[in-house]
Amino acid sequence: MSVGTAIAMAVGLRLHRPAGRAIWRLLACGQMMYVGGDVAYFTATAGGDTSYPVLANLLYVSQYVFVAAALVLLGRRRSPQRNVAALVDTAILTVAAAVLWWVFLIHPAVTGPGFSALDRVGATIYPIMDLCLLTVAIRLLLGGGARQRSYQLLLTFLGLTLFADTAYALMSLHGVYEAGGWSDAVYLTSYVALGVAALHPSMRQMAEPVERRSGATLYRVVLLAMATSTAPAVLIVQNLRHDESSDLVVVTASAVLFLLVLTRMAGLISAQRRIAMTDGLTGVYNRRFLSEALRARSERALRHGGTFAMLLADVDHFKNINDTYGHPVGDQVLREVARRLRDTCRGTDVVARFGGEEFAVLVTGEVPDGLPALAERLRERIAGAPVLVDGGTAIAVTVSVGAAVLPGSASTEALLIATDAALYAAKRGGRNRVVTNDPERATPAGSDPADIDRQIQRWTMVVSESLRHADDTGVPASMVAGVCAAWALMRTAGPGRPALSAEQARAELLRCSGVQFHPRVLDEFLALERAGVIGTPETAAAPQLAATLG
Repeated sequence: MSVGTAIAMAVGLRLHRPAGRAIWRLLACGQMMYVGGDVAYFTATAGGDTSYPVLANLLYVSQYVFVAAALVLLGRRRSPQRNVAALVDTAILTVAAAVLWWVFLIHPAVTGPGFSALDRVGATIYPIMDLCLLTVAIRLLLGGGARQRSYQLLLTFLGLTLFADTAYALMSLHGVYEAGGWSDAVYLTSYVALGVAALHPSMRQMAEPVERRSGATLYRVVLLAMATSTAPAVLIVQNLRHDESSDLVVVTASAVLFLLVLTRMAGLISAQRRIAMTDGLTGVYNRRFLSEALRARSERALRHGGTFAMLLADVDHFKNINDTYGHPVGDQVLREVARRLRDTCRGTDVVARFGGEEFAVLVTGEVPDGLPALAERLRERIAGAPVLVDGGTAIAVTVSVGAAVLPGSASTEALLIATDAALYAAKRGGRNRVVTNDPERATPAGSDPADIDRQIQRWTMVVSESLRHADDTGVPASMVAGVCAAWALMRTAGPGRPALSAEQARAELLRCSGVQFHPRVLDEFLALERAGVIGTPETAAAPQLAATLG
């Protein structure tokens, strides 16, 4: 039957010409080693010699080596990236299986009476080879990805072979094995499964790279829970049988399992933390992490009397890219922009996606050649080469960059407003340029109603954040936005209507306190305005702004 399986793999290779042909050649070599072992065994025992021939053993063991090598190669092709979680899970399952193999197979054969030295060696080598084969099979199984029919048949071959090996070892240990019994039928079935796997057309895709699977699925958690409870369960069974011969091995395995589980938990915590602070599309930090880093940097600057700086980079005409090429291409552009920003900045700087097509860089420490030079390097790095997307299409991409540096005594909200002001100045100046904000100016002077509307959103965010820090979370965001919009409208000049002064605008807001505006929101807004965080959106587009505000 092994010869037929090897022939089937040769035919499959010729018919389907799959990727990773070496995998099937190794499997075929493994089957031929098994055929050679059978020939050597029957030749040596034809004269009535009941001892197990050494050559046959070597050939049988060689089959395991070839099959394991094929599985390792298949696993590397399907999952070329390193997967630490899968490696730890594989180790946990392997240690659990090793406990069972040692207690119920290896140790009884090694220490039991009536076994020759060659039998003891065989009783040790074959379970160890099965364990090695099980290890690479588990790693392959945990790799995830599409499971083609050929792949499923290959796993069936492995499962049936390991089951038959274990059954044969147990029956031989207890002296009940009979040639031609049901365990041999299991072997034959496994070879049929391997031959069909080689002939099935899906063998072409079996070795192609697959998408990495999450390691937190329910079935895997249950499987790992069962594996970690194996050693304590075996220890209980051994104590009930009054057999303490393997206690040291089982206790050691329990300790190893405990350490592996701790490692796995640490990996899960690290992965969840990484997900929580990383933008899923671009791979840079998200806005939540930026806020925490900005707060920490502000506190450090305040303690040591230094400064803290930030850059905002906005992809120019990004909507046109989405409208022209589609959103998937727009996503590729954002990923490439994020990569170039990350590569250009220092390792200590925090690069984050601020929102939409806007990225932020929190500058840590002093910049040797100055903040404007760093901002210009970022702009040049983006504009220096077009972004290549699917199909080789080259898209010219530029960014507008705003930069600001403030003393440590300033608030993080002031830095955000100042950087945002510089960014909009760069956009109004024609885009694809850098503007460094004047530290004494905290608000943008825009002419675009959309810019003003966005500034109102910024102010709303600042006031809401300030209220949250004051543990006043019961105020709807719409009330905050109403105050910010009213301030923008009053401080904006329009046709036949001059802008109100800051004093007049404050008086108008206070006159409506408790009637139109929430008193707590109004107090917080005016406090921030007096601190210079809220400024004046100067514009000539008051009619459009008025329409926007209703």
